[in-house]
Amino acid sequence: MNGRRATIAFLVALFLIALCLAIVITRPFLEPLAFAIILAVVFHPLQERMRRLMPQRAGLAAFCSTLLVIFLFAVPLFVIMTLAANEALSAAHYLSRRSIAEGGFTALVMNVADRPIAFISRWVDLKRYDLQGIIATNAQRVSVWMVGFGAAVLGNVARFVIDSLITFVVLFFLFRDGKDWAYRIGGLMPLSPQRVDHLYRNVTDTIVANVYGILTVAAVQGVLTGVAMRIVGMPSSILLGLGAAFTSIIPVVGSSLVWVPVAVYLLVTGAVWKGVFLLVWGTVVVSSVDNIVRPWVVGGRVELHPMILLFFIFGGVEAFGFLGLFLGPVVASVLFALFRMLREEAGEENILANAPA
Repeated sequence: MNGRRATIAFLVALFLIALCLAIVITRPFLEPLAFAIILAVVFHPLQERMRRLMPQRAGLAAFCSTLLVIFLFAVPLFVIMTLAANEALSAAHYLSRRSIAEGGFTALVMNVADRPIAFISRWVDLKRYDLQGIIATNAQRVSVWMVGFGAAVLGNVARFVIDSLITFVVLFFLFRDGKDWAYRIGGLMPLSPQRVDHLYRNVTDTIVANVYGILTVAAVQGVLTGVAMRIVGMPSSILLGLGAAFTSIIPVVGSSLVWVPVAVYLLVTGAVWKGVFLLVWGTVVVSSVDNIVRPWVVGGRVELHPMILLFFIFGGVEAFGFLGLFLGPVVASVLFALFRMLREEAGEENILANAPA
């Protein structure tokens, strides 16, 4: 008996050591793995339809489903990147022409800043400050920062490509074997098949509802930003709206990456009321959409109180970044599902204890 306990303790210790090493080794790939699981859950109905069309060829069905998912993501991304690249080239050519005409980038910045400086000078004495030197120094810093930013963007693009490849490779295997893996994991749980199914259903509903929430928030913020850009007379308002929709998925900052720089540009170029309107619109209307729409869409399917859901979304983002948008609600849903199961188990034990002999 003692020898069996020693063997079990030794195997448990080895298992924990191997598990820790496995976590350290696979940690760089946890995000692609998590996103592959999310995509597999969201597009599970597509895979089921492919399986029915190809009942004897599970690998081919999984491959076709993976290709369709890639196509679904690649086409909008390609369109947005093409439009953004064209707009960026146009802006670069315009800035280059203006810089040459004004006698350099520093002179261009000074001419653009003349109006706001004159406006501020009504209340603040700016003559004692060397604005020309300050602007020239910061212009040089901006040029150095832009070079470093470009290198960082290239590095992030390379990382994004690698992570995307890992995600879609994992997605293929999840489409092909994921159902069997889920069944085997469920068989290892000391729960009844009904409760395992209930737990899986909670996780699935939460992930799907959260994806719906993200897409809904992106669409609403994109439309609201595009409308505001059209009102203030900005060119390419549709592209700016698409940019706001795309950046809305970024934790904390979201679509403000689009409307804040535009508002600052309007303020600096003298369109003060337009800039103020855009800042107020973005802060009060666009930013509040995330706090209203997402809990409403997600909570309607997950059966969680919107306030609890909001805390878990923000806490998930704080702890895990973008991935926390999914993990936060999933953890909340699983937590409440397990609490419900514990309460049911406790209730059954009380019933058995109080039953007559």
